Amino acid sequence: MGLLDGAKNLIGDIAAAVDRALEDTGSGKLALALAKFYPGGLVAFLDRLRETGHGGAVESWLSAQAQPDARQVVPASAIAACLPEAVTERLAYDLGIPAGRVATSLSEFLPAAVAAQSENGVLKPQPNFSTQIR
Repeated sequence: MGLLDGAKNLIGDIAAAVDRALEDTGSGKLALALAKFYPGGLVAFLDRLRETGHGGAVESWLSAQAQPDARQVVPASAIAACLPEAVTERLAYDLGIPAGRVATSLSEFLPAAVAAQSENGVLKPQPNFSTQIR
């Protein structure tokens, strides 16, 4: 195994550790982080996704009947386009992941987080913090 293979394995191991850490923190951590740093919190972020053409995916997350395999995915590039750079940096710090993995992690874990934060197809009341970036 060459040096390049070793570096690829190390990067893969780090990415897997980040994913495990995010899974371990649970869906509430994502919702809370968005509440702290995204202007308007999770509700506003979901509205932004709807505005950019991903309303069907958002509704699949909120649906009371949606099983995990029925939840649609929003591509990481679309999520990244909805996140200001300052918010991405704060989310990365708060979630303990590299800034370059924020959009990918949200793409992977936000469907379950939103489903956990919803009841009967409606998002539960969400906290709002004064630390949001404007």
